[in-house]
Amino acid sequence: MANENDMGTVKYETRGRIGIATLNRPGKLNAFSRSMLEKLLSVLEEIEREGKIRVLIIRGEGESAFAAGADLNLLVTLDGKAARDISMFAQRIMTKIEALPIPVIAAVQGVAVGGGLELPLACDLILAAEGSRLGLVETNLGILPGWGGCIRLPRRVGLGRARDMILSGRLVETEEALSMGLVDAVYPGEGFEGSTMEYAEMLSRKSPVSMALAKSTILRGMDASLEAGLALEREAFAFCFSMPDAREGISAFLEKRPPRFED
Repeated sequence: MANENDMGTVKYETRGRIGIATLNRPGKLNAFSRSMLEKLLSVLEEIEREGKIRVLIIRGEGESAFAAGADLNLLVTLDGKAARDISMFAQRIMTKIEALPIPVIAAVQGVAVGGGLELPLACDLILAAEGSRLGLVETNLGILPGWGGCIRLPRRVGLGRARDMILSGRLVETEEALSMGLVDAVYPGEGFEGSTMEYAEMLSRKSPVSMALAKSTILRGMDASLEAGLALEREAFAFCFSMPDAREGISAFLEKRPPRFED
């Protein structure tokens, strides 16, 4: 039984140990309004506060769009100060997604452009439906990505490919997106929700401790020197063995049974 909290422009429900946040402005291709960003932040804070789920899926309502970036009716009103403020607010949300201690999956079906791609770039995994199109298109509007895209895209696909995508403002199809590492897997559009849930359920059976530590070690290690990164990994590895999940996981493997990790 799903437990649903309808927050208007962002819907949130839980299915067992999996949370699903749905961007819900299908008439606007799920483009971000200020209200929608505020609702998304509220959902993330609820997830952080309650600590009940092991995996979060972020998806868009309908099959046409994950999200078509910021609502142009919002952007057209901005001056320099307001642009800085909305950039800071949106970056705060993306950083909160990135820092959640659970795996976060972006389930992309349809277009994911501008801020609608910057959000998936803050997630741990991007799963895409066949036929989806992704891009940072802001240079076509005389601006540039302002919600983290200029920083996170090079980290995901490399500097050269990121430059090409950002400077040209072009869209990439799923086949190219997969080959360049922009997305992690591509599934048929029919049954995409089921494929995403199956992946999330697999992750939800892992140890919450090891998942949180792996996430933080990868994230912190990216900005560290090799020596400092190895030290981070070493301490996280040692910490695992102070927790019951390590003994349970190893024992379960040796006994040929599924592990029963603590919540």
